[in-house]
Amino acid sequence: MPLNILVADDSVTMRRILELTFAGEDATVTAVDSGDAAIAKASEIRPDVVLADASMATDGYAVASAIKSTPGLENTAIVVLASQKTPYDEGKGSQSGVDDHVIKPFDTQAVIDKVKQVMGSPRAAAAARPAPPAARPAPPAPPAAPKGAPRSGTIAFGAPAPTAPGAPAAQAAPPAAPPRPAPAPAPAPMPAPAAAAAPVAAAVSAGAADLAGKLDGLGLTPDQVQGVLALSRDVIERVVWEVVPDLAETIIKEEIQRLTS
Repeated sequence: MPLNILVADDSVTMRRILELTFAGEDATVTAVDSGDAAIAKASEIRPDVVLADASMATDGYAVASAIKSTPGLENTAIVVLASQKTPYDEGKGSQSGVDDHVIKPFDTQAVIDKVKQVMGSPRAAAAARPAPPAARPAPPAPPAAPKGAPRSGTIAFGAPAPTAPGAPAAQAAPPAAPPRPAPAPAPAPMPAPAAAAAPVAAAVSAGAADLAGKLDGLGLTPDQVQGVLALSRDVIERVVWEVVPDLAETIIKEEIQRLTS
């Protein structure tokens, strides 16, 4: 029976790398882009092992704690994907029930061996969560004042303020003039389509040429080089659509079509 693997990483590149890592193994890989999605997906597909990134908003430790606390998923193996920027936290890992970890960047065979090792070992368990403190009883409400009587220290609404005998009545102060609203800031000018598209096109072309030059020196086969370049174009497309203003949409779409055709 194929090993059921769930991958949770907010990097599209890392998700694709892990899918390719286990492509030649007897395994099925389901990839999601967040820790919350992994927790929900785990209840649906009941994975044998979960590979979860340590730097997501809902990180690998939270994923481990939630999955290990779900009835029926206590025996799921959890491997956290750490890095030099986000090192593995032994204390959090022990508390949340993490079984092991991998440091990125990694050798693909090392990840395969790590998963096999975890699947052949006893599972870690998440620490029991403390019970929430009991709610304190609400303080008793103060006694209500007699109906119609003004509150202490205040003057009843509509009643004149008391004055000393023989003192002239105080004149009411004139109402203050309403403040003038501050002028709204002028909107920043939108970039012209050509100006927005030009640096994107130059960056994409330069990045692709530079990457191809580096790959030639790694001893990869032509098929492997083309695979990496295709993956890079997919990442570039995602970044372009998130960063470039809508005003340049038509020009950017034509440029991407030219680069990826």
